[in-house]
Amino acid sequence: MKELTRFATLAVVGTVRIGGDDFVLAIVIVIGMLKGGTAKTTSAWFIALYYAVVLGKRTLFLDADAASQSGYDWFKVAKADGFEIPENLTVERYPFEDIADYIREKRKEYDAIVVDVGGGNRTIFHEAVTVADRLIVPVAPHKIETRKLAATFTEAEAASARNDREVTAHVVLVKCDDRTSLPRNALEKLLAPDDGSAPFPVTKTKIHSWVHYIEAFGEIPTELSEYSELMKELNA
Repeated sequence: MKELTRFATLAVVGTVRIGGDDFVLAIVIVIGMLKGGTAKTTSAWFIALYYAVVLGKRTLFLDADAASQSGYDWFKVAKADGFEIPENLTVERYPFEDIADYIREKRKEYDAIVVDVGGGNRTIFHEAVTVADRLIVPVAPHKIETRKLAATFTEAEAASARNDREVTAHVVLVKCDDRTSLPRNALEKLLAPDDGSAPFPVTKTKIHSWVHYIEAFGEIPTELSEYSELMKELNA
């Protein structure tokens, strides 16, 4: 990656002039991990709501999961159940390998684009990172999940070489239960890998295994809890 730090400043939106008109380009946040079941969709939804509701930004949520598309299902269930969708939040499916081109097209229409990338398609993950400002990698403090981080970052580094913007990457520990030693042990391993490789850029904010998150599917939560703290940390 061009910069791997948890102390990264906000990747600010840029301005481009086309045909005499100024356009503000959206910040692109990719939520991805080359493994399924790591709370990517929940994280993407809460982060999209942070930009749309808390910051009042025109926000596009892109479900780029070619397999499950649970992010878009979340939207459909919430709409069918009568939850009020923020007017400045648009939810679309786009699980296609030309996603980088699609994001470039949409950047002039929105302030923020949040991309939920499934764990089963390396190509879509790669293409999304080529146009990202920020990559957020949610991972539970379990060995089976943290083992996939190296492959995820290897792919992200290759993609960032094709990105003309400064990409920052952040690992977020999710599904944490502080009654166990798992979060603490996982953090120690991520900051000091056994193979002597560079530490992973882990955020200070952890996301706990609260029922509030587990039961949020199909709803539009108004309490963003730890995800608000996470985004405040990353945007500081």
